[in-house]
Order: sequence, then C-alpha cells, then structure tokens
Amino acid sequence: MVATAIAVLCGMALLTQFGLNVVEHGRDPIDEVQRLYGWFTIWTNTAVALIAGHVAITGRARGPAHPALLAASAAWIAVVGIVYNTLLAGLNPPPTLLRSIIDFIFHVAAPIAWPLWWLVLRPQARLHWRHLWAVLPLPLAYCLFSLLVGAHTGSYPYYFIDAGKLGPMQLAINITGLASLFAIAMAVAIWWDRRHASRG
Repeated sequence: MVATAIAVLCGMALLTQFGLNVVEHGRDPIDEVQRLYGWFTIWTNTAVALIAGHVAITGRARGPAHPALLAASAAWIAVVGIVYNTLLAGLNPPPTLLRSIIDFIFHVAAPIAWPLWWLVLRPQARLHWRHLWAVLPLPLAYCLFSLLVGAHTGSYPYYFIDAGKLGPMQLAINITGLASLFAIAMAVAIWWDRRHASRG
C-alpha cells in the first residue's frame, strides 16, 4: 500500500507538471519531454515512481525491485531532497499553489517518503559492497544527457553543470563531486543494511 501511494504521488506530480507546462506555455509535447527531463529531479522522481510501482505490483526482489536498485533509488531521491533544500530552494519559487504542491512532492515528500519506505519495508540484509556501483549510472547518464543537450541549446538546468560558464576542469570536479555524493549515500545504505544482517 505504501509503495503504491508513493508511485501514484510521484506519477501524478510528473503528469500534472507535464500537462501544465504544455497547456500554460503552449509547448510542443515532444519538446516538453526533453525540456522537463533536463532536470535531475524529474529523472529521480520518475525512477521512484517506476520502481515503487513495480514493488506495488509484483513485490519481487528482482528486476527494478532488486535490493541494489531499491537502495540506489532511495539514495537518488534523498540526495535530490538534500541538495535542493540546502542549495536551490527559493531560487525559483513556484508561481501558483498547484505548482507549489508539485514542487513540494518532488523535493520534500518523495525524498522523505521513499527513503523511509526503504528503511522500514525493504527486503532486509540483501546488500553487499559490490552493489555500490548501482547508484552511479543514473546521475552519470543525466550529466551526459545535460551536457549533450546543453551543447545543442546553450542552456543548462543547474549552475554546477553549466559547461558554458565552467571550464573543463571545474566541470569534471563538479561531476566527480556529485557522483561521490551519491556513492556516499549508497555506502551509508549498504552499511545500514549489512549492520542489520550482522545482527540477524
């Protein structure tokens, strides 16, 4: 039930954001998909919606519900919440109540609810240190996507990945730092899960 609620919450927020952008700004739906997925927040909330939905439907600890992906998705969304609320909150306040609710779901509700689900309801004692890599493909793929789109459009969603303003060295440092942040979050998750295993 909890996984279902989280999947529906994130999914509805994503669809509503997409619909509002298309209707209010008169954007082409295909172009809007590319624009919307310029934000890592959208990537992570999509991942959580899909993985939580898979858990709700199948309840199996494999495929998208593999323990490594469950932990990785919790790390992704937790880092989004931490980074947004410490560095980015207030820079672009939502103009309407509905958009404020969507913003709250993306940056507060989901980053709290899904890691809490993982802490309480995950398949326990399933992680090993070899699973650390599982957290890296999504943020690294996002960085590559953003750089390719930014090179074409000249627009970058986050200042710390703005290749138009940052030199190659600073850009590499920022991406490495971002990847390290996710790796640390995943390491904490693995440590916690193995701590539980050692007590079992």
